[in-house]
Amino acid sequence: MAESTSGKPAAQQTKKKGMSFGLSALIVGIGLIITKASGLLRDIIVSDRFGVDPATADIYRDAFTLSFTIPDLFYNLLVGGAIYSTVAPYLSAQLATGNEKKGVRTVSIFISVVSVVMIFFCSLGTVFSEQFYSLYALNKNTNPITLQLAAQASKMLFPQIFFIMLAALCNGVLNSYRRFTITSFGPVIYNILVLVAIAVFGGQTQQRLMMTTGGILVSAIIYFICQYLFGFKQMKQFRFNFNPADKEFIALFKRAVPILISASITQINIVVLNFFANSFDKGSIYGYRNASTIWQIPYSVFVVAITTVMTPQLAGDYGSNKMEECSKLLSKSMKNALFLSIPSAAFIAVMNLDVVKAIYQWSSRYTDKNANTAAIFLLGFSSAIITAAVIHVFNQAFYAIGQTRIPLLAGVVGLVLNPVFCIIFINLGIGPLSLSFAYSATNLCQMILLSVLYCKRKELAPHGIVNFLIKSFIAAGVMAAVCFVFDKFFPGHGRKIQQLMIFGAKGITAVIIYFLIAILLKMEEANFWITKFKGRLGKGSKKSAS
Repeated sequence: MAESTSGKPAAQQTKKKGMSFGLSALIVGIGLIITKASGLLRDIIVSDRFGVDPATADIYRDAFTLSFTIPDLFYNLLVGGAIYSTVAPYLSAQLATGNEKKGVRTVSIFISVVSVVMIFFCSLGTVFSEQFYSLYALNKNTNPITLQLAAQASKMLFPQIFFIMLAALCNGVLNSYRRFTITSFGPVIYNILVLVAIAVFGGQTQQRLMMTTGGILVSAIIYFICQYLFGFKQMKQFRFNFNPADKEFIALFKRAVPILISASITQINIVVLNFFANSFDKGSIYGYRNASTIWQIPYSVFVVAITTVMTPQLAGDYGSNKMEECSKLLSKSMKNALFLSIPSAAFIAVMNLDVVKAIYQWSSRYTDKNANTAAIFLLGFSSAIITAAVIHVFNQAFYAIGQTRIPLLAGVVGLVLNPVFCIIFINLGIGPLSLSFAYSATNLCQMILLSVLYCKRKELAPHGIVNFLIKSFIAAGVMAAVCFVFDKFFPGHGRKIQQLMIFGAKGITAVIIYFLIAILLKMEEANFWITKFKGRLGKGSKKSAS
């Protein structure tokens, strides 16, 4: 058995140091809540800093939003989701079976090769940014000034994705060692620095836009350095080793390619949706961005937090041939993710305009028209919270057991269906809602495909899901009805403080109603989360008392 740096078997060390599933998920969730909150604050500051002059506000907001799309596409085409979904399961399996040295060497080669490739393509994107952004001009409704500004601003964002990649590699490695606290709170540093860059440099000139994206580049560099230093004990093992002919690397790379393409498809779909968003009024791109940010809050906080903990653990159990444990872990992860996602979707569907205004409307620069545009998109996205949750859990489960081609198949299906649904819904004349409806319909098809294919292996399939879904939808339905009535008697009008108090009361009422119904229906997940929450409060009060 391979020895770790401390002289003890890696599998033993991991087991001793590992936190419980619930505690790990809670820590990751808290980190994601802070990260998403800072992300929302970023959009608010963008609205303020790029919205001083109402005549050009939509142009600069849309340009800033578009400037990220092509660099993000490059990132996902080259490394994207392959980083975490390849590195974490592979290294976790090697640690679980006591092959730490082998895992470190192979991952070192993986990091080295993708870094060299990334440097080349980041340079390419920076030089030819105008040519790449000219693709958006195929839509004749696109504002040429917006495109020109976006292309120039992206010149700072192409090198930025290289450092984001390095930070993501650090996260994949550290999650394999169950260092969830570092990987959960590291992105907060990046988001805070981005906020500072936008607040200090943002403005309605090309120079200000360039300075803002330059500040975001510096933020990414600092983010990577912090992640590396915080996890230095584990990261110091990895060395530059450019050896693409290595057999272990080739096997890992073959495993990564389907994941890579799957992640790329996700970003391609975002570019497609932004392309269609140009068909509507000015400000639609920014409104789409606002709605997309909001619906991904519960998705990221509840679902990604749980799968971040699940993936390395599932990979270790599968590598150790513990099939029953794999099934139990997936069942637990799926139920806990959906238990919180389903009521979030119901609340957002009923309170979509209130949610947008509470988050984004802090001044007259974010108009009622901006809020209504975002709210329309958000309504269509509400069901995507549920379908995306199931897709993500199954995708990560497939990655953990090394079957990466099936998520790729689902991604290809989504790539074909997304623009088809966009065209169909737009032609039906339902306006901006077409895009989020198209996204949700695409997700539904992918969810069904993944569910059927994964459950073919009965020893790995989750159990008790149908009964759980019935109870959860009943609880969410009662909660949504109460919120609807509450909203009729107490609409969210008045000054901002009053608006937030009413919105907060609705949110608290929704949580209480949902959990009460869930407890009455004897749902184990309600007791699980209540116990975890009480446990954290108890520990906090003990520390305060001492």
